[in-house]
Amino acid sequence: MPVQLRRGFKSEAEAYAKEYRQELGMPPIAPLDMFRLAAHLAIPAFALSDLSAEMQAINYERLATSYGSPFSAVTLFNGRRRFIVFNDSNATTRQQSDMAHELSHAILDHPPSELTDESGGRHYNEVLEAEANCLSGVLLVPGPAAIRLATTRTSLDVAAASYNISTAMMRMRLNQSGATKIAARSGIR
Repeated sequence: MPVQLRRGFKSEAEAYAKEYRQELGMPPIAPLDMFRLAAHLAIPAFALSDLSAEMQAINYERLATSYGSPFSAVTLFNGRRRFIVFNDSNATTRQQSDMAHELSHAILDHPPSELTDESGGRHYNEVLEAEANCLSGVLLVPGPAAIRLATTRTSLDVAAASYNISTAMMRMRLNQSGATKIAARSGIR
């Protein structure tokens, strides 16, 4: 069962997306590069390949490409200072989504947690992850941008490419934002 976000959270997410674009001197519906946002927020981002010399080759290989589903990204802490390690072997569209997710944890000031629990499983706080998932999508494609794309009948491929995200992520944002229904009700789609 999906986690219910607290009342007003989606509006808060839209406000963050608008605020950061404004701080960066961008129009409210412009595509926002997540590495640019990380720099703006003073959160260093390190490519996994840049850290490959610090680990055994087999461990790097497992993280980068081959171990089930490859590593995406993680936020690590040095005291209160955050930094992000992302898998630069992934497609740039995936890197944007991964960075958006990790930056969302930072924007929402989510606390650090242990990577694994006592049994070796990954710690997973459903509420914090649901919030980060929601905010990351909105940072990538704010609601007004999704509505504009849907009502101007921009193809899914063109829309996704213009925001440097996957077509699956764009489809999700068009649906989550209500843009697809708005366009259908107005007779545009």
